[in-house]
Amino acid sequence: MTSRKSDVLSNLDYANDRFQTMMDELFAAKREQKNPKNLVHAAADVLSNSRECFDYLGQDILYTHILPLTNNKKILNSHNQGKLKAYFPFYESQLKKQAVYAELRRTSPDLHQRLLNLADDIKNNNVIPNTLFKCGLFEELKDIVNHKKHDRLIALVSTNNAEILIDSPESKLLIPRGGQQGWNQVIAAPGAVISKVAEYRFEHNKREVAEFWMFSSRATSIII
Repeated sequence: MTSRKSDVLSNLDYANDRFQTMMDELFAAKREQKNPKNLVHAAADVLSNSRECFDYLGQDILYTHILPLTNNKKILNSHNQGKLKAYFPFYESQLKKQAVYAELRRTSPDLHQRLLNLADDIKNNNVIPNTLFKCGLFEELKDIVNHKKHDRLIALVSTNNAEILIDSPESKLLIPRGGQQGWNQVIAAPGAVISKVAEYRFEHNKREVAEFWMFSSRATSIII
């Protein structure tokens, strides 16, 4: 089986492109005070593509670093019978004892340790170095996409007047009104239009849409 690297990179590019397109649509909708036309479906598209990158990566690890190198008869027989299932190991339990990816201890110890480190970072919600992204959000990404597969839709909750939009020819800025500390006013450049606009959050995990989109796209690229 050939490497899925090209599939992973293609999905990452697509997710990044969709993220930017939807940010433009979200900004326009907030400015015009209209509901983004296809926000729910586009949100599901961005998140599911990021999640799919991990599915591809899990399969690539299996077919590149385990199956060609192992002599584990249980794994090989299960694969030959079409019964072997290997989902990307987000949890430590998927890398220990009799789990498929535990075989990496023999076939690729360095990779096994790196995956253990990632599972530990996810468990402890550690911050990805040089970013503000927390690894625990990968578990939320996995769960929200799985939730979508059951409900066919990722629900969004809109809160009116929850953000301040500063729109000028030079830049666009969205500032959440809640949770701010250390300041009580914003000074905008002459000619800028300031308005109170709606904020959109995923109902499943209460995360702000653009913020979680950015995580799913950028953090997935960093880890992979």
